[in-house]
Amino acid sequence: MTFEGQDREFAVETLSPEALSRLYLNRVHAFCRSMLRDERDAEDACQEVFLTVLRRWDQLGSVRKPVPWLMKVARLTCLWVRRKRRKDVGLEESDIDASTDPSPPIEPAEELGRVREALERLPERYQAVLVMHYQQGMAQEEIAEAMELSRGALRVLLHRAVMRLRHEVRRKTCAR
Repeated sequence: MTFEGQDREFAVETLSPEALSRLYLNRVHAFCRSMLRDERDAEDACQEVFLTVLRRWDQLGSVRKPVPWLMKVARLTCLWVRRKRRKDVGLEESDIDASTDPSPPIEPAEELGRVREALERLPERYQAVLVMHYQQGMAQEEIAEAMELSRGALRVLLHRAVMRLRHEVRRKTCAR
């Protein structure tokens, strides 16, 4: 089995858990930061992901592609952190307004902050699929594996996530 790292491939037998962590630390941390929007929580989640790597190192030999596996662990860890945060703070998710919005489409030059705010209001599954696809640049096959979905189900989820994000951005823009 081989692991892809930057521009080279590594056989799992030649890598230590520390080497694997060094190869993918920045990618996993960026994903956690995008999902949690809090640097301290992202660092904690990232650390937990690589502690899971250490705990399950003997089982990692059956993993053919490390990125989807790491992103799955990162997504589940981020979900756990969010649930813990909700219990600590007592947050509740807002209701979804499914009305049609006739406002113009999002322009690429629009304020990035509005998109980030809208992304934070989306359900975790939508956030995860959007971050993996657009920020992490993962292939649909890898995302499907990380989220334990068929490719068809992933395409539907990705489409719905994009439509919902667009709706959230427009809704917030019209409220201003």
